[in-house]
Amino acid sequence: MRRFDGAILLCVTAILMAGLAAISWQTVRSAEAILLPALEQKADTVARSLSSLVAEAVDYGIPLDRMVRADEVLKDAIAENGDFAYIAVDDKSGRTLAFAAADAYADIRGEDDAAMRTVTAPIERNGQTIAVVVVGTPDEVARTVVRELWLDVAVLLVVALLVALELITFAFSIPSAVMMRGLAQRLDALRRGDFRPHLPLAGSGPLADEVTAVDTAIARTREDHRLLREEAMERGDEAALEELDRLAARHQLEVARHEPPVSLVAVRAPVFLFYLAEEMTRPFLPSYIESMARPIAGLSVEFVIALPIILFMALVAFLQPSLNGWTERIGRARSLRGGAVIALFGYLGTAGATDMSQLILCRAITAIGFATVFVSAQGFIVDRTGAESRARGIGLFVSAIMAAMLCGPPIGGIVADRLGVSAAFVMSAAMALIAYLCALVALQRDPKRTTPPARAVRMSDVMAVLRQPVLFLLLIGCALPSKMILIGVCFYFLPLDLAADGFQPAVIGRVLMLYGLAMLILVPMISRVSDERSKRVPYVVFGGVLSGLAVAHLFLWPQPWGGALMVLQIGLAQGISTTPQSALVGELGRLHLPELSEGGIYGVFRLIERTGTAVGPAMVALIWGAASGEAAVVAMGVLLVVGALLFGLASTGLGERTAAAGAGK
Repeated sequence: MRRFDGAILLCVTAILMAGLAAISWQTVRSAEAILLPALEQKADTVARSLSSLVAEAVDYGIPLDRMVRADEVLKDAIAENGDFAYIAVDDKSGRTLAFAAADAYADIRGEDDAAMRTVTAPIERNGQTIAVVVVGTPDEVARTVVRELWLDVAVLLVVALLVALELITFAFSIPSAVMMRGLAQRLDALRRGDFRPHLPLAGSGPLADEVTAVDTAIARTREDHRLLREEAMERGDEAALEELDRLAARHQLEVARHEPPVSLVAVRAPVFLFYLAEEMTRPFLPSYIESMARPIAGLSVEFVIALPIILFMALVAFLQPSLNGWTERIGRARSLRGGAVIALFGYLGTAGATDMSQLILCRAITAIGFATVFVSAQGFIVDRTGAESRARGIGLFVSAIMAAMLCGPPIGGIVADRLGVSAAFVMSAAMALIAYLCALVALQRDPKRTTPPARAVRMSDVMAVLRQPVLFLLLIGCALPSKMILIGVCFYFLPLDLAADGFQPAVIGRVLMLYGLAMLILVPMISRVSDERSKRVPYVVFGGVLSGLAVAHLFLWPQPWGGALMVLQIGLAQGISTTPQSALVGELGRLHLPELSEGGIYGVFRLIERTGTAVGPAMVALIWGAASGEAAVVAMGVLLVVGALLFGLASTGLGERTAAAGAGK
């Protein structure tokens, strides 16, 4: 089955890459031909406008060398046109009569700077040129424009490819495609001599008939083997039994298949598109909130800016336990579609918000939709998988989220940069709408449950888990601060800091995408390695320390490189620790709390993790308002390093016992 999917995806990827690369190259070359002359045209327009203004003053009888506040007029022109290095008014002899320059080029007229493009416009009186206005544009501006264009196109190329692959995967989740993939899965298994039974596929038509025929043949073969073995046992024919056992081992005639259903992939596209909608807001949301923030008595400006983020994360965290039972009652697929519609209205409301109260209300609505989609999608997978295939089913869910974390920030930053923040929120609403449509088309009706629903996490469960010192340090020392530093520093503090330094949302988006990139690469690899070696504690401790130390980059390098390195290191660190940390929770729970169900232990773990997403921006904002942003960042880093080291010390000698607990499962 993997070969079948892999061959198709490989061919499609190659075709898409070739086509998108050709389009991107042609787009950039065409844009260069337009943008570079446009820069000179802009300088010429400003120069002519200023020359007309000076000529008008001269016509009123004001001598050139006695013009008042000419430098201020030129400074205003520089402030309005950040591409210019300087603007000067020179007389016929070359003497400078008025001058203004950007801060980085204050002494440029005193240097022989060859890397400067100049445009001049004459100042005339009675048909005679008496002076000129000179506008200087550094060559670096043109190079920067082209470089930014190349970066944007490269990001769009990657995003377009990933989105296209997700949509292709979605196309394979519609009923006819599911049937075709199911038939291919069966034929590929038979080619390999694998006679394990497959999960049944509901449907009608020629493909469904072929699938049924294959399933019937497999079932008949397994039944024939069982009958032959019973007959050999009755006769006491050891040679026949040995031969039948050998055939059973070779062709897996007595083994069940533990794979997620083929139809499970249907949930991936809606999850990807919905998470893409929220991830697109990361680069500009804090700055957008800042533009509407108004002082509130008793609260710092930083905390006021953090309020919508704190509320969003808190609602997502604390609604999920109660939403699990609700979505189960009305149906996972229906709940997922409903959550997407709720979030759609939240994004549209955020785009049109005019004050802080409207913004907070709309973000709260979006949070309700977000939490509903999350719980519904996760429940959709849990309802359709057994214990043996659940990890792979959840893997589909997690990989879709990581792909969205990679694609969302850069594309959202580009849209906000080019079209404005409101347009970016409208695009997020469009993604939520498309997610709804995908769920409407592909998600099957919910099956009838044969087991009672899992109860929600209770406070007694939380207290029972936290009373265990090792679990307390794992959850409060590692899991909680990991989410605090991610949301508080990477997604709250850093976008504000970069925006204050003058960086556009497109740049901020490219910085934030590094987290998703690192996670997407490392999580699957570390998951396999930690499972094989059954030594999870070192990964958790090393990841926590590495994540905490990442904040040092903000003090070692200029922006945006410091922020980029910090986000990348946090992504790498959490890619190292996330999967082992999750597995370790279950192993330690079985070791220390055998009376508590594994679902209850993981419920506490997820609740504390989600609490960190709300506590993180709150803590950063409080420390930022009371001291400084730098102090807040350092505090988050120190908290995570100390927590990871304390857990490492407390878990010394746990390796063998947790491995035994994992094996005992």
